[in-house]
Amino acid sequence: MKISGYFSEFSLGEVFRLLEQGQRTGCLSIKLINMPNILTVLPQSQEYYLFFRYGNVVAATTTLNQQGLWQLIEQRKLLHPLTIQRVMDRYSQNVPLGIFLKSQGILDTQQLSLLFRHQVLTPVPYLFSLEEGYFEFDGRHPLPFSEMTGLSASPQAITLAGLRLLRDWTSLMDKLPSESSTIVALVHEPPSVQLSAKEWQVWEQIDGTTTIQEIANTLGLPILEIQKICFCFIVMGLVEEIISISPPPATTFPKQIDLGLSNRESDNRAGAELSYSFLNGIVSFLRNKAKDN
Repeated sequence: MKISGYFSEFSLGEVFRLLEQGQRTGCLSIKLINMPNILTVLPQSQEYYLFFRYGNVVAATTTLNQQGLWQLIEQRKLLHPLTIQRVMDRYSQNVPLGIFLKSQGILDTQQLSLLFRHQVLTPVPYLFSLEEGYFEFDGRHPLPFSEMTGLSASPQAITLAGLRLLRDWTSLMDKLPSESSTIVALVHEPPSVQLSAKEWQVWEQIDGTTTIQEIANTLGLPILEIQKICFCFIVMGLVEEIISISPPPATTFPKQIDLGLSNRESDNRAGAELSYSFLNGIVSFLRNKAKDN
């Protein structure tokens, strides 16, 4: 399966949600058109590759040379370069590298967690700042075991972390829920991801009948802040927006003027006027139709 598109059409959070809900396995490649300033915390690359296994993120790299995790181990000085070379010679690449290193007693769980945080949890959330770029998911791309620590993270958790870090919401403003909309929970249990105090406050106000405006009034928070939090919940698949549709204004009919006619005469005249108006409309329609033909 292949999925592709531009971030002007779909946000990274929406792509993550699709892959998580579909429990997809494969490679999500991201090609940047313009490098935003916020990505200075990341390796300067025009391409990023995120690998999914059954809907969870298991690795992230900027190249496909199968050397990213080895280089990270060397940069963090977890192993001596000569030790790395000896281990590389014994590694068969048919299991995640992190699991192999742990089974050999070379790295422990804490060190693997550190590597996964630097490889995935720290850089990937900043990709939510992308305003221009192209993405493509390839479900047939083999998993790069030499880039995998054996750990994984849910796209929900990464999405929430990414949107929290977002400072410029310009590209997402038209996707925020309306202040008059009602937010309805799609899950019965509280979110499994760790929410902030404000996020919990908003979550507890979601009852399927309260609007964003009303939540803001109750909590004493700016409407925009509530909209952003609800947008996070929407992208994570926790809630959905129910757009409020205002009823059409009631039509006011003029009072009937008494012309001194009997009820029967009044009804006949009204029927005649209605029939004339109706026939006149049909005639005009047929004339216009004839002109078009």
